[in-house]
Amino acid sequence: MKATVLGLIGLSFLFAQTGTDALKGDLRSLRGGASASVSSRQMSAHILAMAEGTHEPKAATVQQFADSLVSALAGHAPAQEELDAIAADIESAMHSAGKATSGVEATTQDFEKQLMKAGVQSMRAHLVASNLERVGKEVRGPADAPAR
Repeated sequence: MKATVLGLIGLSFLFAQTGTDALKGDLRSLRGGASASVSSRQMSAHILAMAEGTHEPKAATVQQFADSLVSALAGHAPAQEELDAIAADIESAMHSAGKATSGVEATTQDFEKQLMKAGVQSMRAHLVASNLERVGKEVRGPADAPAR
């Protein structure tokens, strides 16, 4: 039983890592001028692959986020470290269930800063970051929403 549980945890980590690596590849392909529609669909699938169990956002929300990210990065050539930071922030949002709201907000703010470092205009970066925040809210669900 213990070996089975550890094996499942290992597989879960492997799939999450594969999704992260695939997302990094998607982001790199944007630098090379890949088709925005193909990249957006692929990116959406790779982001959804990072979801943890029952903490999966709606596919339409992730697609909207991916569309906005692909559109924002089109025509820019971000450095690899910026792409890695963007991917890490997306992964953090996908794994944000049960995390403090302040940590999630910090991730969203960092994501927005990384987009601006990549050459995305401030207002556009804010819009894309807002879409990532929506994805994170769906991952966390109503049980993780702050009390009012």
